[in-house]
Amino acid sequence: GLTMASKEEKVWYISVWISETDVDQTNTDKGEFQGTVTFETSQSNIFTETIMEPNAQSDEALDFSQTSDASGTNGIYVRSGTENNDYPIYYYRGNVNNNLIFAETCWKIVRTTEAGGLKLIYNGLPYDAPSSINTITQSQYINVTNDVTYPYTYDTGTNQWTSTNHTNSATGTIQFSIQDSGHYYLKYTISSESNYDFAKFYVDDVQKGSFSGTDGGIIDLGELTSSNVIKVEYVKDEYTSAENDNVIFSIGIASGEIVTSCDNTGTSSRIGSIKFNSSDNSLTYVGYMYSSPYTISEKDMSSVTDTYYYGNSVTYSGGTYTLVDTISSSDWFGGLNNNHYSCLSTGTTCSSVYYIYYTSSMHAYYITLTNGKTVEDALVDMLGADDENTANYNTTNSTIKGNSTTEGTLDYWYYTNIDQKGYSDYIEDTVWCNDRSIYQLAGWDPNGGNTLRNLSFGSYGRAYITHTPSLTCSRDIDKFTVSTDTGNGALDYPVGLLTVDEVMLAGGANSSNSTYYLYTGQNYWLGAPYDFTYYSAHDFYVNSSGRFISETVGLTIGVRPSISLKPGFSLIGNGDGSVDAPYIVG
Repeated sequence: GLTMASKEEKVWYISVWISETDVDQTNTDKGEFQGTVTFETSQSNIFTETIMEPNAQSDEALDFSQTSDASGTNGIYVRSGTENNDYPIYYYRGNVNNNLIFAETCWKIVRTTEAGGLKLIYNGLPYDAPSSINTITQSQYINVTNDVTYPYTYDTGTNQWTSTNHTNSATGTIQFSIQDSGHYYLKYTISSESNYDFAKFYVDDVQKGSFSGTDGGIIDLGELTSSNVIKVEYVKDEYTSAENDNVIFSIGIASGEIVTSCDNTGTSSRIGSIKFNSSDNSLTYVGYMYSSPYTISEKDMSSVTDTYYYGNSVTYSGGTYTLVDTISSSDWFGGLNNNHYSCLSTGTTCSSVYYIYYTSSMHAYYITLTNGKTVEDALVDMLGADDENTANYNTTNSTIKGNSTTEGTLDYWYYTNIDQKGYSDYIEDTVWCNDRSIYQLAGWDPNGGNTLRNLSFGSYGRAYITHTPSLTCSRDIDKFTVSTDTGNGALDYPVGLLTVDEVMLAGGANSSNSTYYLYTGQNYWLGAPYDFTYYSAHDFYVNSSGRFISETVGLTIGVRPSISLKPGFSLIGNGDGSVDAPYIVG
Protein backbone atom coordinates (compact mmCIF):
# COMPACT_ATOMS: atom_id res chain seq x y z
CA GLY A 1 0.00 0.00 0.00
CA LEU A 2 3.00 2.34 -0.26
CA THR A 3 2.79 5.18 -2.79
CA MET A 4 5.68 7.46 -3.74
CA ALA A 5 5.75 10.37 -6.19
CA SER A 6 8.76 11.59 -8.13
CA LYS A 7 9.00 15.03 -9.70
CA GLU A 8 12.05 14.25 -11.80
CA GLU A 9 13.21 11.60 -14.25
CA LYS A 10 15.66 9.07 -12.75
CA VAL A 11 16.44 5.36 -12.74
CA TRP A 12 14.75 3.97 -9.63
CA TYR A 13 15.57 0.66 -7.87
CA ILE A 14 13.14 -1.17 -5.58
CA SER A 15 14.69 -2.96 -2.56
CA VAL A 16 12.64 -5.25 -0.30
CA TRP A 17 13.61 -6.25 3.27
CA ILE A 18 11.89 -9.39 4.55
CA SER A 19 11.81 -9.88 8.30
CA GLU A 20 11.16 -13.33 9.83
CA THR A 21 8.86 -13.70 12.78
CA ASP A 22 11.14 -16.39 14.23
CA VAL A 23 13.45 -15.15 16.92
CA ASP A 24 16.50 -16.80 15.38
CA GLN A 25 15.71 -15.39 11.89
CA THR A 26 16.56 -18.73 10.27
CA ASN A 27 15.34 -20.36 7.08
CA THR A 28 14.76 -17.02 5.38
CA ASP A 29 15.00 -18.64 1.95
CA LYS A 30 11.91 -20.72 2.51
CA GLY A 31 8.46 -19.89 1.15
CA GLU A 32 7.27 -17.59 -1.62
CA PHE A 33 7.15 -13.81 -1.57
CA GLN A 34 5.46 -11.61 -4.14
CA GLY A 35 4.14 -8.10 -4.75
CA THR A 36 3.35 -5.59 -7.47
CA VAL A 37 5.17 -2.42 -8.39
CA THR A 38 3.25 -0.02 -10.63
CA PHE A 39 4.82 2.95 -12.42
CA GLU A 40 2.52 5.75 -13.61
CA THR A 41 3.37 8.77 -15.74
CA SER A 42 3.56 11.94 -13.66
CA GLN A 43 1.11 14.70 -14.59
CA SER A 44 3.29 17.47 -13.25
CA ASN A 45 3.57 20.70 -15.22
CA ILE A 46 7.17 21.89 -15.26
CA PHE A 47 6.08 25.30 -16.59
CA THR A 48 3.77 25.81 -13.62
CA GLU A 49 6.33 24.56 -11.09
CA THR A 50 9.27 26.58 -12.41
CA ILE A 51 7.65 29.79 -13.70
CA MET A 52 4.18 30.36 -12.30
CA GLU A 53 4.30 28.90 -8.78
CA PRO A 54 7.58 30.52 -7.61
CA ASN A 55 6.45 33.96 -8.85
CA ALA A 56 2.83 33.84 -7.71
CA GLN A 57 1.43 36.23 -5.14
CA SER A 58 -1.84 36.01 -3.21
CA ASP A 59 -4.91 37.66 -4.72
CA GLU A 60 -6.80 38.03 -1.43
CA ALA A 61 -6.41 41.81 -1.41
CA LEU A 62 -7.29 42.38 -5.09
CA ASP A 63 -10.25 44.62 -5.89
CA PHE A 64 -11.85 43.10 -8.97
CA SER A 65 -14.08 46.11 -9.51
CA GLN A 66 -10.92 47.87 -10.73
CA THR A 67 -8.83 47.18 -13.78
CA SER A 68 -5.28 45.97 -13.37
CA ASP A 69 -4.16 49.31 -14.79
CA ALA A 70 -6.12 51.34 -12.23
CA SER A 71 -4.95 49.21 -9.31
CA GLY A 72 -1.37 48.71 -10.53
CA THR A 73 -1.67 44.93 -10.19
CA ASN A 74 0.46 43.09 -12.73
CA GLY A 75 2.01 39.66 -12.48
CA ILE A 76 1.19 36.08 -11.56
CA TYR A 77 -1.36 35.37 -8.82
CA VAL A 78 -2.71 32.30 -7.06
CA ARG A 79 -6.50 32.18 -6.70
CA SER A 80 -7.56 32.46 -3.10
CA GLY A 81 -8.98 29.21 -1.77
CA THR A 82 -7.06 26.96 -4.17
CA GLU A 83 -3.62 27.20 -2.55
CA ASN A 84 -3.89 23.77 -0.95
CA ASN A 85 -5.56 22.01 -3.88
CA ASP A 86 -3.74 19.28 -5.75
CA TYR A 87 -3.55 21.81 -8.59
CA PRO A 88 -3.75 25.40 -7.32
CA ILE A 89 -5.06 27.93 -9.84
CA TYR A 90 -2.31 30.31 -10.98
CA TYR A 91 -3.20 33.11 -13.37
CA TYR A 92 -1.67 36.05 -15.22
CA ARG A 93 -2.97 39.57 -14.58
CA GLY A 94 -2.31 42.92 -16.21
CA ASN A 95 0.70 43.82 -18.35
CA VAL A 96 2.74 40.61 -18.35
CA ASN A 97 5.01 38.46 -20.50
CA ASN A 98 2.74 35.46 -21.13
CA ASN A 99 3.25 34.79 -24.84
CA LEU A 100 3.57 31.20 -26.04
CA ILE A 101 3.83 29.42 -29.40
CA PHE A 102 2.04 26.11 -29.81
CA ALA A 103 0.77 24.40 -32.97
CA GLU A 104 2.37 27.08 -35.16
CA THR A 105 0.15 29.64 -33.42
CA CYS A 106 0.65 32.47 -30.93
CA TRP A 107 -1.20 32.30 -27.61
CA LYS A 108 -1.57 34.26 -24.41
CA ILE A 109 -1.36 32.14 -21.26
CA VAL A 110 -4.46 32.75 -19.12
CA ARG A 111 -4.27 30.41 -16.15
CA THR A 112 -3.74 26.87 -14.93
CA THR A 113 -6.74 24.55 -14.86
CA GLU A 114 -8.32 22.47 -12.11
CA ALA A 115 -6.58 19.38 -13.58
CA GLY A 116 -3.15 21.00 -13.81
CA GLY A 117 -3.31 22.03 -17.47
CA LEU A 118 -2.60 25.44 -18.97
CA LYS A 119 -5.43 27.50 -20.49
CA LEU A 120 -4.54 29.67 -23.50
CA ILE A 121 -6.28 32.25 -25.68
CA TYR A 122 -5.52 32.69 -29.39
CA ASN A 123 -3.31 35.63 -30.35
CA GLY A 124 -2.65 35.27 -34.06
CA LEU A 125 0.18 33.71 -36.05
CA PRO A 126 3.92 34.06 -35.42
CA TYR A 127 5.91 36.07 -37.95
CA ASP A 128 9.51 37.01 -38.58
CA ALA A 129 10.32 40.60 -37.62
CA PRO A 130 13.47 42.63 -37.11
CA SER A 131 14.52 43.12 -33.51
CA SER A 132 14.68 46.85 -34.23
CA ILE A 133 13.77 49.24 -37.05
CA ASN A 134 15.66 52.43 -37.91
CA THR A 135 12.97 54.90 -38.99
CA ILE A 136 13.85 57.05 -41.99
CA THR A 137 13.58 60.84 -41.92
CA GLN A 138 11.48 63.12 -44.08
CA SER A 139 14.36 63.89 -46.44
CA GLN A 140 14.59 60.22 -47.40
CA TYR A 141 11.07 60.24 -48.87
CA ILE A 142 11.19 61.20 -52.56
CA ASN A 143 8.59 61.91 -55.24
CA VAL A 144 5.99 62.63 -52.55
CA THR A 145 2.45 63.30 -53.78
CA ASN A 146 0.39 64.43 -50.82
CA ASP A 147 -3.38 64.85 -50.80
CA VAL A 148 -4.36 68.44 -51.54
CA THR A 149 -7.63 68.36 -49.60
CA TYR A 150 -6.59 66.03 -46.77
CA PRO A 151 -2.78 66.24 -46.57
CA TYR A 152 -0.83 63.91 -44.32
CA THR A 153 1.24 65.78 -41.72
CA TYR A 154 4.80 64.84 -40.80
CA ASP A 155 6.15 64.95 -37.22
CA THR A 156 9.91 65.53 -37.27
CA GLY A 157 10.15 64.44 -33.63
CA THR A 158 8.72 60.96 -34.21
CA ASN A 159 9.32 60.68 -37.98
CA GLN A 160 5.67 59.67 -38.42
CA TRP A 161 2.98 60.62 -40.93
CA THR A 162 -0.61 61.24 -39.73
CA SER A 163 -3.77 61.36 -41.87
CA THR A 164 -6.09 64.38 -41.60
CA ASN A 165 -9.15 63.11 -43.47
CA HIS A 166 -12.20 63.29 -41.17
CA THR A 167 -14.82 63.76 -43.88
CA ASN A 168 -17.43 61.06 -44.49
CA SER A 169 -17.32 59.37 -47.92
CA ALA A 170 -13.83 60.77 -48.56
CA THR A 171 -10.35 59.28 -49.02
CA GLY A 172 -7.06 60.86 -48.04
CA THR A 173 -4.08 59.59 -50.08
CA ILE A 174 -0.32 59.97 -49.99
CA GLN A 175 2.20 58.22 -52.23
CA PHE A 176 5.99 58.32 -52.36
CA SER A 177 9.21 56.39 -53.01
CA ILE A 178 12.25 55.73 -50.82
CA GLN A 179 15.57 57.34 -51.68
CA ASP A 180 17.88 54.46 -50.70
CA SER A 181 17.50 50.79 -51.61
CA GLY A 182 16.97 48.27 -48.82
CA HIS A 183 14.58 45.95 -47.00
CA TYR A 184 11.90 48.16 -45.48
CA TYR A 185 9.12 47.77 -42.93
CA LEU A 186 6.08 49.97 -42.32
CA LYS A 187 4.83 50.47 -38.75
CA TYR A 188 1.26 51.68 -38.35
CA THR A 189 -1.44 52.43 -35.81
CA ILE A 190 -5.05 53.02 -36.80
CA SER A 191 -7.86 54.38 -34.65
CA SER A 192 -11.12 54.40 -36.59
CA GLU A 193 -14.74 53.30 -36.74
CA SER A 194 -14.35 49.52 -36.78
CA ASN A 195 -15.39 47.74 -39.99
CA TYR A 196 -16.29 51.04 -41.69
CA ASP A 197 -13.23 53.33 -41.93
CA PHE A 198 -10.02 51.73 -43.23
CA ALA A 199 -6.29 52.33 -43.64
CA LYS A 200 -4.94 50.68 -46.78
CA PHE A 201 -1.30 50.19 -47.77
CA TYR A 202 0.09 49.45 -51.25
CA VAL A 203 3.42 48.84 -53.00
CA ASP A 204 3.21 49.37 -56.76
CA ASP A 205 -0.61 49.14 -56.47
CA VAL A 206 -0.44 45.72 -54.80
CA GLN A 207 -2.27 45.88 -51.49
CA LYS A 208 -0.11 44.92 -48.50
CA GLY A 209 -2.77 45.38 -45.85
CA SER A 210 -6.18 46.81 -44.99
CA PHE A 211 -7.05 47.58 -41.36
CA SER A 212 -9.94 49.07 -39.39
CA GLY A 213 -10.87 49.82 -35.79
CA THR A 214 -8.14 50.15 -33.17
CA ASP A 215 -5.17 48.26 -34.54
CA GLY A 216 -1.44 48.40 -35.04
CA GLY A 217 1.41 46.36 -36.40
CA ILE A 218 4.31 45.99 -38.82
CA ILE A 219 4.07 45.34 -42.56
CA ASP A 220 7.03 43.82 -44.39
CA LEU A 221 7.37 45.90 -47.58
CA GLY A 222 10.25 43.77 -48.87
CA GLU A 223 13.24 44.94 -50.88
CA LEU A 224 12.60 48.43 -52.26
CA THR A 225 14.40 50.75 -54.64
CA SER A 226 13.69 54.34 -55.60
CA SER A 227 11.50 53.09 -58.45
CA ASN A 228 8.93 51.41 -56.17
CA VAL A 229 5.86 53.48 -55.30
CA ILE A 230 4.24 53.21 -51.86
CA LYS A 231 0.69 54.44 -51.38
CA VAL A 232 -1.30 54.93 -48.16
CA GLU A 233 -5.04 55.62 -48.06
CA TYR A 234 -7.37 56.51 -45.21
CA VAL A 235 -10.86 55.66 -46.48
CA LYS A 236 -14.02 56.79 -44.67
CA ASP A 237 -17.55 55.52 -45.22
CA GLU A 238 -20.60 57.73 -45.58
CA TYR A 239 -21.63 57.80 -41.94
CA THR A 240 -20.10 58.62 -38.56
CA SER A 241 -16.55 58.79 -37.18
CA ALA A 242 -15.10 57.04 -34.15
CA GLU A 243 -11.97 56.90 -31.98
CA ASN A 244 -9.14 59.22 -33.19
CA ASP A 245 -10.28 58.82 -36.80
CA ASN A 246 -6.80 58.56 -38.31
CA VAL A 247 -3.87 56.40 -39.30
CA ILE A 248 -0.29 57.06 -38.22
CA PHE A 249 2.65 55.37 -39.93
CA SER A 250 6.40 55.40 -40.35
CA ILE A 251 8.84 53.48 -42.54
CA GLY A 252 12.20 52.09 -41.56
CA ILE A 253 14.94 49.66 -42.43
CA ALA A 254 15.65 46.57 -40.34
CA SER A 255 18.56 46.43 -37.97
CA GLY A 256 19.64 43.64 -35.66
CA GLU A 257 18.65 40.00 -35.91
CA ILE A 258 15.34 38.67 -37.22
CA VAL A 259 13.18 37.23 -34.43
CA THR A 260 9.96 35.21 -34.33
CA SER A 261 7.37 37.58 -32.94
CA CYS A 262 3.88 37.23 -31.48
CA ASP A 263 3.27 40.98 -31.26
CA ASN A 264 -0.25 40.74 -32.66
CA THR A 265 -3.09 43.15 -31.91
CA GLY A 266 -6.32 44.16 -33.61
CA THR A 267 -7.71 41.87 -36.28
CA SER A 268 -4.44 39.90 -36.32
CA SER A 269 -5.24 38.58 -32.83
CA ARG A 270 -8.47 36.78 -33.85
CA ILE A 271 -9.52 34.12 -36.33
CA GLY A 272 -12.33 36.25 -37.79
CA SER A 273 -15.74 37.60 -36.87
CA ILE A 274 -19.06 35.83 -36.41
CA LYS A 275 -22.42 36.04 -34.67
CA PHE A 276 -22.71 34.17 -31.38
CA ASN A 277 -26.08 32.94 -32.61
CA SER A 278 -27.87 33.75 -35.83
CA SER A 279 -31.07 34.52 -33.90
CA ASP A 280 -31.47 36.53 -30.71
CA ASN A 281 -35.24 36.58 -30.13
CA SER A 282 -35.34 33.83 -27.52
CA LEU A 283 -33.81 33.36 -24.09
CA THR A 284 -32.27 30.08 -25.25
CA TYR A 285 -29.88 31.83 -27.66
CA VAL A 286 -27.47 32.88 -24.90
CA GLY A 287 -26.34 29.25 -24.99
CA TYR A 288 -23.12 27.87 -26.49
CA MET A 289 -25.46 24.98 -27.28
CA TYR A 290 -29.20 25.08 -26.73
CA SER A 291 -32.63 23.58 -27.34
CA SER A 292 -36.32 24.51 -27.64
CA PRO A 293 -36.46 28.24 -28.41
CA TYR A 294 -39.58 30.12 -27.34
CA THR A 295 -39.56 33.17 -29.59
CA ILE A 296 -40.86 36.45 -28.29
CA SER A 297 -43.88 38.37 -29.50
CA GLU A 298 -45.12 41.85 -28.75
CA LYS A 299 -48.53 43.47 -28.70
CA ASP A 300 -49.26 47.17 -29.07
CA MET A 301 -51.43 47.88 -26.04
CA SER A 302 -51.87 51.60 -26.70
CA SER A 303 -54.99 51.02 -28.79
CA VAL A 304 -56.57 48.41 -26.49
CA THR A 305 -59.70 49.80 -24.86
CA ASP A 306 -61.12 46.53 -23.48
CA THR A 307 -60.40 45.28 -19.99
CA TYR A 308 -58.15 42.23 -20.17
CA TYR A 309 -57.75 39.49 -17.56
CA TYR A 310 -54.38 38.47 -16.10
CA GLY A 311 -53.84 35.33 -14.03
CA ASN A 312 -51.36 34.53 -11.29
CA SER A 313 -51.19 30.97 -12.62
CA VAL A 314 -53.04 28.62 -14.96
CA THR A 315 -54.63 25.20 -15.07
CA TYR A 316 -54.78 23.04 -18.18
CA SER A 317 -57.38 20.47 -19.13
CA GLY A 318 -58.74 19.12 -22.38
CA GLY A 319 -56.56 21.41 -24.47
CA THR A 320 -57.69 24.56 -22.66
CA TYR A 321 -55.86 26.90 -20.32
CA THR A 322 -57.82 28.59 -17.55
CA LEU A 323 -56.48 31.68 -15.80
CA VAL A 324 -56.31 31.37 -11.99
CA ASP A 325 -56.45 34.19 -9.39
CA THR A 326 -57.17 36.79 -12.04
CA ILE A 327 -57.19 40.53 -11.98
CA SER A 328 -58.88 42.68 -14.60
CA SER A 329 -57.23 45.87 -15.65
CA SER A 330 -56.78 48.25 -18.52
CA ASP A 331 -53.80 49.74 -16.68
CA TRP A 332 -51.35 46.89 -17.19
CA PHE A 333 -48.05 48.84 -17.53
CA GLY A 334 -45.80 47.74 -14.63
CA GLY A 335 -48.73 46.30 -12.74
CA LEU A 336 -48.40 42.59 -13.53
CA ASN A 337 -45.91 41.62 -10.83
CA ASN A 338 -48.03 38.65 -9.75
CA ASN A 339 -50.29 38.22 -12.77
CA HIS A 340 -48.32 37.47 -15.94
CA TYR A 341 -50.59 34.95 -17.67
CA SER A 342 -53.23 36.26 -20.08
CA CYS A 343 -55.32 35.25 -23.04
CA LEU A 344 -54.88 38.88 -24.16
CA SER A 345 -58.64 39.13 -24.38
CA THR A 346 -61.65 39.77 -22.19
CA GLY A 347 -61.91 36.02 -21.52
CA THR A 348 -60.21 33.74 -18.99
CA THR A 349 -59.84 30.59 -21.12
CA CYS A 350 -57.78 29.96 -24.24
CA SER A 351 -56.11 27.08 -26.13
CA SER A 352 -52.70 28.79 -25.91
CA VAL A 353 -51.84 31.21 -23.17
CA TYR A 354 -49.47 34.17 -23.20
CA TYR A 355 -46.89 34.80 -20.48
CA ILE A 356 -46.00 38.52 -20.27
CA TYR A 357 -42.45 39.00 -19.02
CA TYR A 358 -41.88 42.66 -19.92
CA THR A 359 -44.03 45.76 -20.34
CA SER A 360 -43.34 49.22 -21.68
CA SER A 361 -45.62 52.23 -21.84
CA MET A 362 -47.06 50.97 -25.14
CA HIS A 363 -46.19 47.29 -25.57
CA ALA A 364 -46.47 43.92 -23.88
CA TYR A 365 -43.72 41.37 -24.60
CA TYR A 366 -44.61 37.72 -24.16
CA ILE A 367 -44.00 34.09 -25.07
CA THR A 368 -46.71 31.69 -26.17
CA LEU A 369 -47.33 28.54 -24.11
CA THR A 370 -49.12 25.45 -25.39
CA ASN A 371 -49.84 21.84 -24.38
CA GLY A 372 -50.06 22.63 -20.68
CA LYS A 373 -46.64 24.26 -20.42
CA THR A 374 -46.04 26.94 -17.78
CA VAL A 375 -43.33 29.59 -17.63
CA GLU A 376 -41.31 27.30 -15.33
CA ASP A 377 -41.43 24.62 -18.03
CA ALA A 378 -40.40 27.14 -20.68
CA LEU A 379 -37.39 28.27 -18.62
CA VAL A 380 -36.22 24.66 -18.29
CA ASP A 381 -36.74 24.08 -22.02
CA MET A 382 -34.71 27.18 -22.89
CA LEU A 383 -31.99 27.13 -20.21
CA GLY A 384 -31.96 23.56 -18.94
CA ALA A 385 -32.14 22.48 -15.33
CA ASP A 386 -29.55 21.43 -12.78
CA ASP A 387 -30.69 17.81 -12.98
CA GLU A 388 -31.50 17.84 -16.70
CA ASN A 389 -30.31 14.87 -18.73
CA THR A 390 -27.86 16.31 -21.25
CA ALA A 391 -29.24 14.01 -23.95
CA ASN A 392 -32.47 16.02 -23.80
CA TYR A 393 -30.74 19.38 -23.96
CA ASN A 394 -27.77 21.13 -25.61
CA THR A 395 -28.89 19.56 -28.87
CA THR A 396 -28.21 22.50 -31.21
CA ASN A 397 -24.84 24.13 -31.83
CA SER A 398 -24.56 27.88 -31.50
CA THR A 399 -23.45 29.75 -34.61
CA ILE A 400 -20.05 30.50 -33.09
CA LYS A 401 -19.45 26.87 -32.10
CA GLY A 402 -20.50 25.50 -35.47
CA ASN A 403 -18.98 22.25 -36.67
CA SER A 404 -15.93 20.90 -38.46
CA THR A 405 -17.27 21.78 -41.90
CA THR A 406 -18.51 25.34 -41.26
CA GLU A 407 -15.69 27.78 -41.94
CA GLY A 408 -15.23 30.60 -39.45
CA THR A 409 -16.55 28.68 -36.44
CA LEU A 410 -14.62 27.44 -33.42
CA ASP A 411 -15.07 23.77 -34.26
CA TYR A 412 -13.90 24.32 -37.83
CA TRP A 413 -10.84 26.20 -36.62
CA TYR A 414 -9.96 23.45 -34.10
CA TYR A 415 -10.50 20.64 -36.61
CA THR A 416 -8.36 22.38 -39.23
CA ASN A 417 -5.54 23.76 -37.08
CA ILE A 418 -5.28 21.33 -34.16
CA ASP A 419 -6.92 18.01 -35.00
CA GLN A 420 -5.81 17.65 -38.61
CA LYS A 421 -2.27 18.84 -37.87
CA GLY A 422 -1.72 16.19 -35.20
CA TYR A 423 -1.75 18.34 -32.08
CA SER A 424 -4.81 16.85 -30.37
CA ASP A 425 -2.76 14.70 -27.97
CA TYR A 426 -1.51 17.87 -26.30
CA ILE A 427 -5.01 19.15 -25.52
CA GLU A 428 -6.82 18.79 -22.19
CA ASP A 429 -10.57 18.25 -22.04
CA THR A 430 -11.20 21.38 -19.96
CA VAL A 431 -14.60 22.52 -18.70
CA TRP A 432 -15.85 25.46 -20.78
CA CYS A 433 -18.46 27.16 -18.61
CA ASN A 434 -21.49 28.76 -20.31
CA ASP A 435 -23.08 29.84 -17.02
CA ARG A 436 -26.85 30.09 -17.52
CA SER A 437 -27.62 30.24 -13.82
CA ILE A 438 -30.01 33.08 -12.97
CA TYR A 439 -29.07 36.19 -11.02
CA GLN A 440 -32.43 37.94 -11.39
CA LEU A 441 -35.54 36.48 -13.02
CA ALA A 442 -37.33 39.85 -13.18
CA GLY A 443 -40.56 39.47 -15.16
CA TRP A 444 -39.90 35.77 -15.75
CA ASP A 445 -40.79 35.17 -12.09
CA PRO A 446 -44.57 34.58 -11.99
CA ASN A 447 -44.70 35.51 -8.31
CA GLY A 448 -43.53 39.06 -7.87
CA GLY A 449 -41.48 39.38 -11.06
CA ASN A 450 -40.92 42.98 -12.11
CA THR A 451 -41.90 43.45 -15.76
CA LEU A 452 -39.87 46.65 -16.02
CA ARG A 453 -36.53 44.88 -15.56
CA ASN A 454 -34.40 42.46 -17.58
CA LEU A 455 -33.65 38.86 -16.69
CA SER A 456 -29.92 38.65 -15.86
CA PHE A 457 -27.54 35.74 -15.46
CA GLY A 458 -25.03 34.72 -12.82
CA SER A 459 -22.09 36.23 -14.72
CA TYR A 460 -23.85 39.61 -14.71
CA GLY A 461 -24.16 39.54 -10.93
CA ARG A 462 -20.52 38.63 -10.37
CA ALA A 463 -19.20 41.14 -12.91
CA TYR A 464 -21.33 44.17 -12.05
CA ILE A 465 -22.80 43.69 -8.57
CA THR A 466 -20.51 41.63 -6.34
CA HIS A 467 -17.26 41.89 -8.36
CA THR A 468 -16.34 38.36 -7.33
CA PRO A 469 -14.98 36.22 -10.17
CA SER A 470 -15.64 32.51 -9.83
CA LEU A 471 -14.04 29.60 -11.66
CA THR A 472 -16.73 27.20 -10.44
CA CYS A 473 -19.43 26.33 -12.96
CA SER A 474 -22.50 25.88 -10.76
CA ARG A 475 -24.66 23.78 -13.11
CA ASP A 476 -23.50 20.51 -14.65
CA ILE A 477 -25.49 21.21 -17.81
CA ASP A 478 -23.39 24.33 -18.41
CA LYS A 479 -20.03 22.49 -18.08
CA PHE A 480 -19.18 21.96 -21.75
CA THR A 481 -16.72 19.09 -22.30
CA VAL A 482 -16.07 16.28 -24.76
CA SER A 483 -16.08 13.54 -22.11
CA THR A 484 -18.72 13.09 -19.42
CA ASP A 485 -16.03 12.58 -16.78
CA THR A 486 -16.03 16.22 -15.70
CA GLY A 487 -18.81 17.83 -17.72
CA ASN A 488 -21.82 17.43 -19.96
CA GLY A 489 -20.05 15.59 -22.80
CA ALA A 490 -21.81 17.73 -25.42
CA LEU A 491 -18.74 18.98 -27.32
CA ASP A 492 -17.13 17.50 -30.40
CA TYR A 493 -13.79 19.22 -29.76
CA PRO A 494 -12.14 20.62 -26.60
CA VAL A 495 -12.24 24.28 -27.62
CA GLY A 496 -14.24 27.17 -26.22
CA LEU A 497 -14.30 30.79 -25.08
CA LEU A 498 -13.12 32.59 -21.98
CA THR A 499 -15.62 33.61 -19.30
CA VAL A 500 -16.08 37.13 -17.97
CA ASP A 501 -14.76 35.81 -14.64
CA GLU A 502 -11.44 34.98 -16.33
CA VAL A 503 -11.37 38.47 -17.84
CA MET A 504 -11.80 39.94 -14.33
CA LEU A 505 -8.89 37.83 -13.08
CA ALA A 506 -6.81 38.98 -16.06
CA GLY A 507 -7.37 42.64 -15.17
CA GLY A 508 -10.52 43.56 -17.09
CA ALA A 509 -13.45 45.46 -15.56
CA ASN A 510 -16.40 47.63 -16.55
CA SER A 511 -14.02 50.36 -17.68
CA SER A 512 -11.34 50.79 -20.33
CA ASN A 513 -7.95 49.09 -19.94
CA SER A 514 -5.44 49.22 -22.77
CA THR A 515 -2.49 47.84 -20.80
CA TYR A 516 -3.59 44.33 -19.84
CA TYR A 517 -2.85 41.31 -21.99
CA LEU A 518 -6.44 40.70 -23.14
CA TYR A 519 -6.65 44.13 -24.76
CA THR A 520 -6.42 43.91 -28.55
CA GLY A 521 -8.09 47.10 -29.76
CA GLN A 522 -10.89 44.98 -31.23
CA ASN A 523 -14.15 43.44 -30.04
CA TYR A 524 -14.33 39.69 -29.35
CA TRP A 525 -16.84 37.30 -27.81
CA LEU A 526 -16.76 35.69 -24.39
CA GLY A 527 -18.73 32.56 -23.51
CA ALA A 528 -20.72 34.21 -20.72
CA PRO A 529 -24.48 34.97 -20.88
CA TYR A 530 -25.37 38.52 -19.80
CA ASP A 531 -29.12 39.13 -19.88
CA PHE A 532 -32.34 39.01 -21.85
CA THR A 533 -33.96 42.36 -22.51
CA TYR A 534 -37.52 42.84 -23.69
CA TYR A 535 -36.53 41.75 -27.19
CA SER A 536 -33.13 40.00 -27.39
CA ALA A 537 -30.50 37.76 -25.79
CA HIS A 538 -27.15 39.29 -24.84
CA ASP A 539 -23.75 37.77 -24.07
CA PHE A 540 -20.55 39.35 -22.77
CA TYR A 541 -17.69 40.47 -25.00
CA VAL A 542 -14.45 42.44 -24.61
CA ASN A 543 -14.74 45.69 -26.54
CA SER A 544 -12.11 47.69 -28.42
CA SER A 545 -11.14 49.63 -25.28
CA GLY A 546 -10.52 46.44 -23.27
CA ARG A 547 -13.73 46.76 -21.23
CA PHE A 548 -16.16 43.87 -20.78
CA ILE A 549 -19.67 44.74 -21.83
CA SER A 550 -22.67 43.08 -23.50
CA GLU A 551 -24.13 42.86 -26.98
CA THR A 552 -26.98 41.05 -28.68
CA VAL A 553 -25.90 37.56 -29.71
CA GLY A 554 -26.97 38.34 -33.28
CA LEU A 555 -24.20 40.91 -33.78
CA THR A 556 -21.03 39.98 -35.67
CA ILE A 557 -18.03 40.26 -33.32
CA GLY A 558 -14.47 38.88 -33.32
CA VAL A 559 -13.56 35.33 -32.26
CA ARG A 560 -10.51 34.24 -30.19
CA PRO A 561 -10.48 30.47 -29.54
CA SER A 562 -9.30 29.14 -26.21
CA ILE A 563 -7.75 25.73 -25.54
CA SER A 564 -5.94 24.06 -22.64
CA LEU A 565 -2.69 22.11 -22.78
CA LYS A 566 -2.40 18.90 -20.80
CA PRO A 567 0.14 18.82 -17.96
CA GLY A 568 3.53 17.41 -18.84
CA PHE A 569 4.31 19.39 -22.00
CA SER A 570 7.88 20.56 -22.51
CA LEU A 571 9.34 23.88 -23.61
CA ILE A 572 12.13 24.38 -26.13
CA GLY A 573 14.42 27.36 -26.53
CA ASN A 574 15.13 30.15 -24.09
CA GLY A 575 11.99 32.26 -24.42
CA ASP A 576 10.95 34.54 -21.58
CA GLY A 577 7.32 35.01 -22.63
CA SER A 578 7.82 38.43 -24.24
CA VAL A 579 6.30 39.08 -27.67
CA ASP A 580 9.67 38.75 -29.39
CA ALA A 581 10.84 35.79 -27.28
CA PRO A 582 7.74 33.71 -26.58
CA TYR A 583 7.77 30.39 -24.76
CA ILE A 584 7.65 27.56 -27.30
CA VAL A 585 5.96 24.21 -26.67
CA GLY A 586 8.06 21.45 -28.23
